[in-house]
Amino acid sequence: MVMRDRYIYIVLTKTKTAVAKIIRFISKKTYSHASLAFDEMLSDMYSFSRDYSRIPIPAHFNIENINTAVFGRYDNIPCEVYRIPVTEEQLVETQELIEHFLSNRKHYRYDLAALLLMGLNIPYQGKDKFVCSVWVGFVLGKSGIEHNIKKHPSLVEPEDLRNVSGAELIYEGNLKEYQDHISSKKDNSFTFLKEAIA
Repeated sequence: MVMRDRYIYIVLTKTKTAVAKIIRFISKKTYSHASLAFDEMLSDMYSFSRDYSRIPIPAHFNIENINTAVFGRYDNIPCEVYRIPVTEEQLVETQELIEHFLSNRKHYRYDLAALLLMGLNIPYQGKDKFVCSVWVGFVLGKSGIEHNIKKHPSLVEPEDLRNVSGAELIYEGNLKEYQDHISSKKDNSFTFLKEAIA
């Protein structure tokens, strides 16, 4: 039996930027952005996104934070957070891929053409370009993590990522309240453990 005692996290978000609203209008879906994270607190998230919070381009591979850049502009950001069990090998492979994208950040760009064609259900993948959700699907596939998404890789949308094998919804609500929610759960678990031992 393969041991899966590690986790990665997929974060689906809905912001009020003009681009996000256009994406949701075209897709008719709730969420317009997808990110990956390695720790439950989502200290750092990774995705393809705008470089500057106020303008949509330029856009490259970026480290995202709940309280800065675009996420820092809003008090309420609807989100879903999924926890995915992975093997140690899959986790290492994912981390190495993230390091590759970080080291070659300026080499990769956001794929605006693919975004437009996705709305028409036309597969298209520009060279060294990604849309956020397509990139997440790419990383999962390259890391050997089953995602069960039955469509062309260039058409993967944020909400398709709910179908990743073993994905568990651990939070739905305001992204800005997520870390307090997790901290509270940990505090309650610690209190319960202390009472059980006493």
